[in-house]
Amino acid sequence: MGEEASSYRWVMVVVTWLMMFSLGLSWFSVIPIQDKLGVTEAQFGFLVALVPLALVILCIPGGLFADRFGVRRTVLIGGLIMGVFGLLRAFATSFPMLATTMFLCGAGYSIAYPNMPKVTGIWFSYRQYALASGIIFTGLEVGMASAFILTPAILLPLTGSSQGVFIAVGILALAMTLVWILLAKERPVSLKTDENMPSGERQGVPFRKSLSVVLRSKQMWMVMITCLFLLAPQIGLFGFLQTILKQKGMDATTAGLVTAMITLFMIPGSFITPMISARVGIRKPFIWVPAILAAVALYFTGTTLGLPLWISAVVYGFLIGSMAPIILAMPVELMGASYSATAGGLTLVGGYTGAMIAPWLGGYFSGVTGSFMPVIIMCTAFTGVEAVCGLLLKETGS
Repeated sequence: MGEEASSYRWVMVVVTWLMMFSLGLSWFSVIPIQDKLGVTEAQFGFLVALVPLALVILCIPGGLFADRFGVRRTVLIGGLIMGVFGLLRAFATSFPMLATTMFLCGAGYSIAYPNMPKVTGIWFSYRQYALASGIIFTGLEVGMASAFILTPAILLPLTGSSQGVFIAVGILALAMTLVWILLAKERPVSLKTDENMPSGERQGVPFRKSLSVVLRSKQMWMVMITCLFLLAPQIGLFGFLQTILKQKGMDATTAGLVTAMITLFMIPGSFITPMISARVGIRKPFIWVPAILAAVALYFTGTTLGLPLWISAVVYGFLIGSMAPIILAMPVELMGASYSATAGGLTLVGGYTGAMIAPWLGGYFSGVTGSFMPVIIMCTAFTGVEAVCGLLLKETGS
């Protein structure tokens, strides 16, 4: 039974990857159709911020629920909510209705996403953790890239409207949720992924104990702040880069491709850097050094055209892709598998607080100044703060 369960961990990687893909596509599919929504820059920034707002509110309850009742059931609930309300965005007849369905779609995202890292924490040993985590997170990155490439090039021309895009994306999200419920399993008790894992790691943890243990950890608060300054500039840039490039004369398809290049090159970063980090046994330098370089790359991505733009987008994507799995692995390394979903939820509260604030501020600043330069400066500065946070973290690689 142990050998059979051990081999099934790669099936879990596949179904988790598919769920991560649907999460990325559902959230970011709204960005390429901004022109079709009939909203102002400030309203659009608010819409993009609603998904991380939902995550800030719900990711810790979602993590607590998963720690108590299991990842499979929790992700199923989140996937169903995301798919249904993602589809219902198509039938919104006013901005308040669109904002409500966007928020509820984000609620499903918020219940499912924080629990994805726990799949690697409970099915894989430390030696295989970096590889499995890297594979899983490429699902989110491919989903994001697909939103920027497929939406303007295929979905919008085929459906002819933003409503058609929302319907197609919602149906796909529900299909991925069906695959999850058919194939996903909780880890059998007989499977032991870590020889040193205490028996308590195998049992569900009461809500109060899990939350109390995580909140008392000063290092978990530091990881949360680090995640804030990882996601804030990233989502701030994604929310407005296509508009920035179109204002410079670039067509919508090419602007979408440039934005997609960032997410696509997050994929090799998600594989290569965490594997090197695991091999050498350190984490911190693989956060603060890439953050410094990413700040430079982000600035040039927002201010240049031609070959420098493409190079900067590729470099920026690789660097932020390399940091994310390392930061999101730290809750497991600091707190252990039993508390990993709650700890991951706290981490993502920080990350998605930044992801909520950045597009809202970006929409506000661009509306007030009539320029997107404040957005680029803000995102560059946030990335610089990320480097400082990386220096202050506790080393967990050993």
